[in-house]
Amino acid sequence: MSHALINLTLPIVIQEIDNVLNEYPEHPYQLAFSIHELRQKLIAHILSHVPNRYVVEEVEESSRHPNVYYSFPLKERLHLETVVHGSILHILRENADWLSRYIPHI
Repeated sequence: MSHALINLTLPIVIQEIDNVLNEYPEHPYQLAFSIHELRQKLIAHILSHVPNRYVVEEVEESSRHPNVYYSFPLKERLHLETVVHGSILHILRENADWLSRYIPHI
């Protein structure tokens, strides 16, 4: 068996992005972040603004999908939600010119 470094924060960030984007209109928000490059920028921006947690876990060679689940305390969840909202607006503003070529009427 080998060991893997697991980012516990990443799956929670991705889930929170999905939850928050569901509150926004499809155009331009959901449409913009359905673009892989922009979604990756959003994830990276959020991860750089929240504490990240990691564990080292033993994984079987046949399964590289670790079964580690972590739940943030409520205070950290609320902070994460605030960061996601702010990051969505930041990434849209930062990429407005680029997006205007891909999504009309942005």
